Amino acid sequence: MYSENSGKAYSTMSSKLTSVGIVWAFVSFISSGLACTGFYLPFWLQGKLHNNTDTYFGTFRQCNFPRLDSETGRMRIVEECGRYTTFHDIPSVYWQVVTVLVGVGAGLLVVVGFMAILACCINDVISPMGSKIAGTVQFIAGLLIATGCCLYPNGWDSHEVILACGPEAGPYKLGECTLSWAYYVTIGAAATSLLSTCLSFHASHRKSTNIS
Repeated sequence: MYSENSGKAYSTMSSKLTSVGIVWAFVSFISSGLACTGFYLPFWLQGKLHNNTDTYFGTFRQCNFPRLDSETGRMRIVEECGRYTTFHDIPSVYWQVVTVLVGVGAGLLVVVGFMAILACCINDVISPMGSKIAGTVQFIAGLLIATGCCLYPNGWDSHEVILACGPEAGPYKLGECTLSWAYYVTIGAAATSLLSTCLSFHASHRKSTNIS
């Protein structure tokens, strides 16, 4: 009796994912982590300010930026990371669009990644059709993030970027700046989400019914 009940309990909590599905869950988790990291951290573009201080840009955040000192009336460098006060303060319309695209994409990947990890422990969280739908969502998220990465260089003609990258900076022209690691992390998120899409079509097997 004890052995039979234990078997039933184990069957209830066992995963219905295939071996490919386990890989899919892991890649989905990694993809969501990369997307959130790349979206939030402002290390997409690196430049230098007039006092040779490194400055970094993301889509809606910046590290080390000039600010007018109300006491002295002079510009000083604030050596910290912060987001723009409002959405409209983001210095480029393209960066505003990128913020929305990458943010939505990252959000979708987090939802699917959570469900995929949950499916490793609990039955019926992801059915064969559900895994395909999740893969489709990941494909859409990957396209959104990839589109955001492609559009990001259009914002390099903003005043703030030109101050950090020099007058030669412009759309798809880095000037004196360099792409930083978070930009590549975001590209990695797009790539792994598209890989997850392929894996999702073989992630779950059909539920078998035991007749006693």
